[in-house]
Amino acid sequence: METESPATPSRQYRTRRRTLNSRACDRCRRRKAKCDTLSPQVPCSSCRLADAPCTFELPLARRGPKARHRAGTSLTATEEESTIIAIDDETTAQAEEDADDRLNSTTLLMQEPGQGGFGNGASISASPAASWAGSLVEQPPLTALQRWQRLSLALSLANADPDQIVSRCVDLFFKYLYPLTPLVHEPGLRSDLDNFASGSSLTEIGAWRADSAFTLITAVCAEAAFLLPSDVFPESNEAVGHIFLRASRDCLHSYLEADLESPDANSIAIRYFHSNCIHATGKPKYSWHIFGEATRLAQVMQLHKESSLEGLAPLEAEFRRRAFWIVYMGDKSAAILNNRPITLHRFSFDDDLTTAFPMGLDHESSNLSAVSPDTPSSLPMQSSSLITGFNANLQLWQAASELLLELRLLQDTQRDSMVTGLLARSAPSVEQRQRLDALYVHFTTCLDELPAYLQSCTLATASGQSLMHTTQLVIQCANLQVSFHCLRMVITQRFEDMSYHGTSLEQADLRRTEIARDMLRVMQEAPFWSLQVNGEPYVEKIRLIGASLLAIVHRNPGSPLATRARADFMVLLDTLTRLDSKASDALRSNMM
Repeated sequence: METESPATPSRQYRTRRRTLNSRACDRCRRRKAKCDTLSPQVPCSSCRLADAPCTFELPLARRGPKARHRAGTSLTATEEESTIIAIDDETTAQAEEDADDRLNSTTLLMQEPGQGGFGNGASISASPAASWAGSLVEQPPLTALQRWQRLSLALSLANADPDQIVSRCVDLFFKYLYPLTPLVHEPGLRSDLDNFASGSSLTEIGAWRADSAFTLITAVCAEAAFLLPSDVFPESNEAVGHIFLRASRDCLHSYLEADLESPDANSIAIRYFHSNCIHATGKPKYSWHIFGEATRLAQVMQLHKESSLEGLAPLEAEFRRRAFWIVYMGDKSAAILNNRPITLHRFSFDDDLTTAFPMGLDHESSNLSAVSPDTPSSLPMQSSSLITGFNANLQLWQAASELLLELRLLQDTQRDSMVTGLLARSAPSVEQRQRLDALYVHFTTCLDELPAYLQSCTLATASGQSLMHTTQLVIQCANLQVSFHCLRMVITQRFEDMSYHGTSLEQADLRRTEIARDMLRVMQEAPFWSLQVNGEPYVEKIRLIGASLLAIVHRNPGSPLATRARADFMVLLDTLTRLDSKASDALRSNMM
């Protein structure tokens, strides 16, 4: 029988894993958690966070079948124990060798979640035999650098150059997606990316910090791969997006407990990116679940209070503000566009919502001054700052949500009055009308003070800024204006449902067609790529307008209103088809 060379990978692995520093500590073994200790003298991150001793005192369980001996043969206690130990060692060694052979025959892309494996498809699982074999070997936790090496291998197998595709993802993210989701500090991310590419400086920042950096980088790359259209990012494909997403999800799983116990701004940003990517794959329920994790972290961190940011580094405080407000805005968007329950509103908190709007970084200047969300006139208007458009979007959704929440409270009051015996729906009181009118005026005028380049995509294109900055301004402008008209449609329909304005149904439908035409003008003025990079939320806004037009067509057969609504609907449907949206087929079938 040929003897295996000590230099072979499987023999090196077995020798390494039998040493003490490859064992899980006692606390992690009891809790069946991953342990990242490197030696008995260095506590694992879980024990450090819990301020608990990191010990290795629990005895190792014996492995393998019990010893058997021939009938009639008597062994002394010492001989029996020696025989059992010998059989245990032989069985364990054979099991490990068989497991190594099976694992070596299984591609690295088919590992169980949490072990660093990630597939080049939507979901690739190991075979039952490989999973059973893998369970026999307690694998040591992967380092961030090992995960990076596996990521490079997976990208290579997907016919993508690892360094080139990662660099391209990061560049395109900051050019096209950062204006809408400024949740990442670009200099810091690029510095971490350089460390991974060179394989240096990772041991100096600690295992948890390195894992977090890897998770964020791959989440950003997944966001770019999933959300950017092929016209903008021809080198990417769905397989590449799944590789990045699986790598990011697996790495997050490896330090999940520590991340939940000590979250930071990146903890929310990573989950927000994961939610966006999964939503783009057509899994809205799963996406909503992951978005809920980001929402709960924001609540646990009490990010609705500006005082929760005291004592933090300026950069961390700024990105926590951004993380809170983008989750706040996403919560309202999901409620309005996808009929989800509102989670974050003024009644959700024991205290008032005092967190300031983000302040902007001149890449990013450390001279930061907070902007109050309660003072519209204090919204920064520096023409060179992208945070102006971001804050305007926050202000728009905040104004709309306050109005819609007030309308909901009024509807509940009217419903309660009907239940208590009043057959007719009671009209709003003078005080209620004044409150609603003030909120409606605030919503309608909340974008009036914006710079011209955020009120017109044509003016944004001619803003005189650099090409990259002009691109970002056009994206923000298209998103702002389409969101505004979409919210106008929603609010108008809510008012009509309450018979608030007292107009006829035809007049109400006419008002809806005018809103739809305002939105069509924005869409036709904006470059098509700016519609594409706004992603699935943009499609959902178009779909909402399309559904309103369809209702007008069905309510007014033979009327000029139906003719107008049908013509505008066909334009929307053509845009949805060009956007390659799953919503276009459903709308087309409803029209036929």
